[in-house]
Amino acid sequence: MVKNIIFKILNALKSAFLKKKVILWLLILFLPVLLVAAAVVVTYNHFLPELPSLSQLEQINPKLVTNIYDMNGKIAHEYYVERREWVSFDSIPENAIRAVMATEDREFYNHWGMNVWAIPSAIMESVSSGKKLRGASTLTQQLTKLLFLTPERSISRKIKEAMTAIRIEQTYTKQEILEFYMNEVYLSAGNYGFQAAGKYYFGRPLDSLTIPELAVLAGMLQRPEAYRPDRHPKASLERRNTVLFAMMDAGYISKEDYRKYVDTPITLAEKEEEKGAGLYFYEEIRKYMEKKYGENSLYADGVSIYSTIDPDIQAYADSVAQVQVEKVRRRIKYRATRRLFLANKYDMPEDSVVAHFDSIYTLFKKDYLANDTNPDPKKRRFPDSILYHHAEVAAILIENETGAIRAMVGGSDWNSSRWNRAVQSLRQPGSSFKPIVYATAMDNGASPCDSVNDQPVTIPDPDDKDKNKVWRPANFGHDFEGMMTLRKALYKSKNLPAILTGMKYGLSNVVNYARKFGIVRAPLLAVPSLALGSVGATLMEMTSAYTVFPNGGNRIEPYMIESIVDKNGETIEKNMKVEHEVLRAPSAYLMVDMLKDVNVRGTAARVWASGFTHPSGGKTGTTNDYTDAWYIGFTKQYTMGVWIGSDSPGTMGAGHTGTEDALPVWLAVMTELHKDLPRLPFPVPAGVSSRGICNYTGKVAGEFCSEKTYCLYTAGYAPTEVCDGNHFEVKTKSADDATLFSNKGAAESSTGPKKTRKMF
Repeated sequence: MVKNIIFKILNALKSAFLKKKVILWLLILFLPVLLVAAAVVVTYNHFLPELPSLSQLEQINPKLVTNIYDMNGKIAHEYYVERREWVSFDSIPENAIRAVMATEDREFYNHWGMNVWAIPSAIMESVSSGKKLRGASTLTQQLTKLLFLTPERSISRKIKEAMTAIRIEQTYTKQEILEFYMNEVYLSAGNYGFQAAGKYYFGRPLDSLTIPELAVLAGMLQRPEAYRPDRHPKASLERRNTVLFAMMDAGYISKEDYRKYVDTPITLAEKEEEKGAGLYFYEEIRKYMEKKYGENSLYADGVSIYSTIDPDIQAYADSVAQVQVEKVRRRIKYRATRRLFLANKYDMPEDSVVAHFDSIYTLFKKDYLANDTNPDPKKRRFPDSILYHHAEVAAILIENETGAIRAMVGGSDWNSSRWNRAVQSLRQPGSSFKPIVYATAMDNGASPCDSVNDQPVTIPDPDDKDKNKVWRPANFGHDFEGMMTLRKALYKSKNLPAILTGMKYGLSNVVNYARKFGIVRAPLLAVPSLALGSVGATLMEMTSAYTVFPNGGNRIEPYMIESIVDKNGETIEKNMKVEHEVLRAPSAYLMVDMLKDVNVRGTAARVWASGFTHPSGGKTGTTNDYTDAWYIGFTKQYTMGVWIGSDSPGTMGAGHTGTEDALPVWLAVMTELHKDLPRLPFPVPAGVSSRGICNYTGKVAGEFCSEKTYCLYTAGYAPTEVCDGNHFEVKTKSADDATLFSNKGAAESSTGPKKTRKMF
């Protein structure tokens, strides 16, 4: 009995001991799990403040390239912080994704942001060996590092990377993650994303690359610089073949394809050498974009800007302008060398001084000009008129029908000066302003055959308080030819006739027309000197003004941007044609007919003499003291303006006229531009009439008038009285209504009969 009781007690103790042992073992077994869970909670709470917020995850906006396209739809210029072109997931080739997954993350579609087996293994290896942590990241973890974290290799960064990767997987779909990854990865040479890299290395967009080419890009993910195909072709080839093997091993390509692909050489696109043409043009677009849309839009939003630039003619214009301005500078250097006696001062031959002019002139300024500081410029030893003034150049080319700016030269060297003289410099246009004066007259009933007296005049100076002070303007050549037609006065660029014409038709009227022509930036005063271009105007304004003539009296606002498209293909801005009526069509035609004479027998006669036979018109301009040289001319298709002068401003010296300095640039560029274009005439609009006018009486020529001129008139202003043949009675008229035929016919009758002629 006792034995049974003892046995039961022992069994009970044994059972209790076993239960405690089980509990103990259970405690021992679950303790690590509890510790790990606690560690995870502690670690999570520790790193949580350093992780990107959900709002950051939901608003991932990578910086994209802004492409500027030329008129042919080709990329001409780029603005970017990171060269990246976003490609949607649907547009990414499947083989590109396979190449990446085969080498970087084959389990991408099966994990939830991290590979739980790979990371601990990498950590233990790093702890035990003391080496840097090896890569074992999923694509999501790599994306995390690209977007939010630093590239350092440490356990803490790995933990944050894993935690953020999990949150990304909770926020985005697998397809969205792949889209981000394929557009975010850095592939060297400033390229971010597979699209930008594919275009850079192979010259083609991502969807047209072959599997071996995609393998090259995927191979660069590990070490972008080391595996660049353009700099390290051997290493790139070996790495590509490794990627191809991985694709075969993952079942993405067959063994036969693998063997074929590894034997394929890497062929890269030839890089076009950057010529730097049109930099002033692109700078104007940059300033416009920043002002209207902000800096972020220009450098990060990936917009596409379709511009009006003609890349070929822009490059040609840049080249021609550079050559011409160097010729001008050389002439100015010789002039300064002689007038400042630099050869004697520095005991050098004249040619050597010019060859090393910049250095010699720097010495001259230090040795002589530094002490020549008399406050009265007229009393200085070296007046400004004999100093060297560095010449610059500007040019604008506008397509008449559209207003599109096809080329812009803002200076000779973008790197040394970003001041755009084509659109920023307000300069006096000189005689190139005269067509606006004569256009005012034509639009108010004048005819090219109307006459004006080229003679000295004395005009009260409206700008001076002294009522006795007068202004006696002179012609460029300091000569006077008496009575002449408005046509002749324009093509010979006579100053007195321009002033008298402006005064006759109203200087305030000229101001109003100038505003309609687009001369708006500077104030315009209704004073006699206005007729000689004593105003401030930009080359852009003046060139745009001249488009009125070939456009039949209308001015189309010049523009540089056809459209702006965002990264999703939505048009956010499109150019709308803006047209202003300036002159009546008949008046514009009369001006075209007069300005054609400038290019045939006037101050720009070398246009016709050069063999440029496209119908064209234009006007030269030279300001006082040869400070500014202009030529603005047009054909039916294009209008181009050229300016050469000193930024100072200062005199370039005698002989630096619009004819000598500016016209050669226009002639070279327009000849190149029109070599394959048809010779288009200027059509005569309704409202223009032609009359044969008797040279003696100024009336419509009758049957007894052997000497007559064919003159153009606008409707309602042509003479109607017919000459009765009485050419012997001298008819004297006042200067206000004088015509070429008032007295000149009688005076010239003694020289013998003249042939019938036509005014061109």
